[in-house]
Amino acid sequence: RVARAWYGLPYFHARMMCEERRGTWFYASERDGGGKPASFRGWYRPTAPAEPAAPGSLEHFLVERYCLFTRGSHGRIQSADIHHRPWQLAPARAELAENTMAAAAGIELPTTAPLLHFSPSLRVVAWAPREVGAKSDR
Repeated sequence: RVARAWYGLPYFHARMMCEERRGTWFYASERDGGGKPASFRGWYRPTAPAEPAAPGSLEHFLVERYCLFTRGSHGRIQSADIHHRPWQLAPARAELAENTMAAAAGIELPTTAPLLHFSPSLRVVAWAPREVGAKSDR
């Protein structure tokens, strides 16, 4: 609720399950309020030890972000600073039994194999969003 209200992110209430069994993570999610019906069921697991993404790699470009951008309820672009330690990434394998999340958002998934990684839990701190181009009070 906070991410949707404060950052304008398209999050919806859902019944969710996440369970780890012997190094494999099982997920299930079914939207139960707001937006188009959407559901997900699948599992994934790392296939090698996790390590930081190599600088200059696609993985580093994709995960080492310290700012998010969103469109506020008034239609203006906003940004928020984020702080976290470097992500530890491991190549991973996944199988999906059901995934209607992208279609519910009007996104057509490619038929090519996805770039897939596993990462252990990571604490992230995010600051309040501010309008892009507005003078900062920092």
